[in-house]
Amino acid sequence: MGRAVRFDQTVGRNIPNNFLYYGVKPGVGAAADFPACTPASAPNAPFVYTPTRADIGIITVSELAAADNTLTPPRGSTYYTRTFRVYDNAPPTFTVAPCPGSNALVTITDATYDSYTVQAGTGAVLTIAAGQPKANSIPLNGATSITVRGFYTAPNLCESQPSTQTVPALAAPQTPLLSSFTLQAPLPSGAATLAVGQLPAGYTYTLQRTDASAPGGYATVASVPAGSTSFALATVTNSGYRLLRTDPCNGPTDASEQLYPISLSGNSTQNRNQLLFSDGGAPGTTYTVTRDDIPFTAFTVIPGGLEDATGTCKTRYRYRVTATYPRGGKSVSNEINILTQSNLPPPQPKLLASFNVRNVVELTPLLTPSTLPAGSTLYYRKASGGGTPTDLATTTTARPARDSTALADLRAAPPCYSLRQTDVCENPSPESATTCPALLSASPADADGSTAVLSWTPFTGPDPSQPATYVLLRLDSDNNVLPGSVTVTGNTYTDLTPPTDRQALRYRLQISGAGLPAGMYSYSNIATVTRQLFLTIPTAFTPNGDGLNDVLEVKGKYLNNYNFVVVDRNGQEVFRGTKRADVWDGTIRGHAPAMGSYVWRFSQNNEDGSPFTATGTVNILK
Repeated sequence: MGRAVRFDQTVGRNIPNNFLYYGVKPGVGAAADFPACTPASAPNAPFVYTPTRADIGIITVSELAAADNTLTPPRGSTYYTRTFRVYDNAPPTFTVAPCPGSNALVTITDATYDSYTVQAGTGAVLTIAAGQPKANSIPLNGATSITVRGFYTAPNLCESQPSTQTVPALAAPQTPLLSSFTLQAPLPSGAATLAVGQLPAGYTYTLQRTDASAPGGYATVASVPAGSTSFALATVTNSGYRLLRTDPCNGPTDASEQLYPISLSGNSTQNRNQLLFSDGGAPGTTYTVTRDDIPFTAFTVIPGGLEDATGTCKTRYRYRVTATYPRGGKSVSNEINILTQSNLPPPQPKLLASFNVRNVVELTPLLTPSTLPAGSTLYYRKASGGGTPTDLATTTTARPARDSTALADLRAAPPCYSLRQTDVCENPSPESATTCPALLSASPADADGSTAVLSWTPFTGPDPSQPATYVLLRLDSDNNVLPGSVTVTGNTYTDLTPPTDRQALRYRLQISGAGLPAGMYSYSNIATVTRQLFLTIPTAFTPNGDGLNDVLEVKGKYLNNYNFVVVDRNGQEVFRGTKRADVWDGTIRGHAPAMGSYVWRFSQNNEDGSPFTATGTVNILK
């Protein structure tokens, strides 16, 4: 190609050149298009033909010796054809792949020449003869380029132009990273997504799986492109997977940590959700769980998987299991949904019955666990005066329920209460033990109320077999506990030393034990003894300055925030007092006392809120 060739007449042929016509066409026996050809321009001048790239391969050269060249087209009498081969001299094609250890893999991709030479830089020339492999590991010895030449085996044929390529730089080898193996669906139909890394260019990366029948115990699954960060696997088997790194020169290999798919399935029974899977994790593999995308740790290990015993019946949960291997790789299971199911009844509840400070019964459920699971219902029942229990209230929260029955009616028919719970699956718990609040009564033990007698009905707690402890509390009008609380027994108690400065004696029982948790109490109703207000006002006084009976003052018991008014015979107010320190010296608007009779009026609310009034007269004497 590209070199001129000349066609001469052999010895003994003396045909004038202007009678000779030549034509060239590719192929064997291809007839020339003689009308397009031109005869030789000078006598006895040879025909010169220069092959082009389009002529590479077999060509046919045709010669026509015309008997009459004056005709168009000329009329021939002798026609010859010969076949020739046109050879290429283009630079041969090849690829260069660098290898660790200052080698390069040279692969001849050219098929034109019969043999090739390969030379690294200015180093030794390696000849690759016909029939030898065309991929060779070439020592670089510091060279940065590779030159390849092509040759034909036939004699006197041209060689190729040289072809030179620069050897690309090779990144340092790294251990392939298979950081996670996430299964999309359970086996055997599940695909997977792999997170990969540390795959620099210049190396070959192969995803393999364990296979005892394959050479070396591993079967090739797919090629992973260099630089990849993720890889999708359409079909997954229950095998171990790894990434293998090789170089073009088949140097030392390295492999990632081996991960196993976690094919997760599950079931639910008796409020226990079981997460079932198997994997070939190495010793030291740890497992984590997410439930509804939130890390979940309250699981236990069971044969073949894990168990969640904290679910709520009729509640659906989403789970994933992640295995973390000793070298940090993670295998993430497919996601599953489990509807928690059970026919187990909830634990037997306990109930606390207690009065609040408004003398209303409050019923506090004592549950295990302490919060009421979603979808659960509490049913309260009440038995009055030992009668048959009847439904009292139904709630869906653990807040205390209330019995609004009046205190007088409760005293007439002492109540007892019980409770049962149903879960979201409508499984009923056993009925709680009956609990009965203590009903407290109080009355004065004598006419002036200097002592008080108290009695109460027995308290029945969550555990009737355990004794109860009663502490009698004295309260002020704001229900604050006063000093002097006393532990009492039986069902009665006489308070011989009630507070002397309080008209109303207020009592309440604080009860512990009887199955109540430590620090929790039941309280009785508040019982009150209102003592009679005592008032002493003299009928006369002598404001003469002798130090005896010079002022009018109010005396008595349980006096507090009163109104004491004195008026003259015309009904005009001459004195007003609201406390014991307020006394009248008989003066009237700054004038000296005037002897005569005056009317007084006294009013005050008792501590129980009822009114108290009194009237009388007082005389001013000399």
